[in-house]
Amino acid sequence: MQFMVIRRSDEATEAGRMPAPAVFEDMGRYHEQLAQAGGVGLALGLRPSSRAVRLKLWPGGESITDGPFTETKELIAGFTVFEAASKEEALALLKQWPASDADATGEAVLELRETGCPGGCAQVPPAAGGEDRHYVILLRSDAGTEADRIPPRHVLDTLDAFNAEQAAQGRLLAGDGLKSSTRGARVRLAGGQASVIDGPFAEAKELIAGFWMIRAASMDDAVAWARTLPYPTGPYVEVEIRETMTMADVLAGLDARQRQDDASLRAEQLDAALRQVNAAA
Repeated sequence: MQFMVIRRSDEATEAGRMPAPAVFEDMGRYHEQLAQAGGVGLALGLRPSSRAVRLKLWPGGESITDGPFTETKELIAGFTVFEAASKEEALALLKQWPASDADATGEAVLELRETGCPGGCAQVPPAAGGEDRHYVILLRSDAGTEADRIPPRHVLDTLDAFNAEQAAQGRLLAGDGLKSSTRGARVRLAGGQASVIDGPFAEAKELIAGFWMIRAASMDDAVAWARTLPYPTGPYVEVEIRETMTMADVLAGLDARQRQDDASLRAEQLDAALRQVNAAA
């Protein structure tokens, strides 16, 4: 089974503060653990909502709202897609999320969701994105998606055809749906302890029902692309468009001492890798 773990935003992520190097190290080891347990797919950090846009569409009209958005706990700081044999196994892995991630604010809130569309839309597996900026279109949940309502087959076929064409053009880099929060859970990490609350969750507008990651020259370009999507939940649609973070963004946010520590860590990792290669030879 495939799951997405959503890291909810907090004051630190919304302020654009970078975690300490030790947190990066812990998260790197954790992703290695996920890879060994079943496999890791897409793993993304998102820039603060001050650089985000919300787009609402309805028959004959639309509205656009620029960030930042005040409801911090409804926002997403990043997500990781991974494989696990069951929800129970996925939750066991989530409980091992690095405790250091909670150091900045005293807690970290994670949301576990099962991937896939009700009715079976095709997943777009992650692809290389070139030099353009990358944006994520997050489809907000509604009563239908929270009920796992299955769209008509022709609607899903239209979406699959659109996704396939955009992926073939190199524009669409990844995408998938999320099943209702009934199948999900939230994990709160605080004080070195993990507490779990099973879904469903009542606040549908805080949830997402799917995502698309695209290459785009600018936010305006990403918004224009989002208008063309044949959303399976239409005709009333709300999406949040967020710019992803790159390693260059992360390194730029570190101070000189942190960058030096990061370079030293990379050198140690390279040296360890070379020793392994030489030993194998």
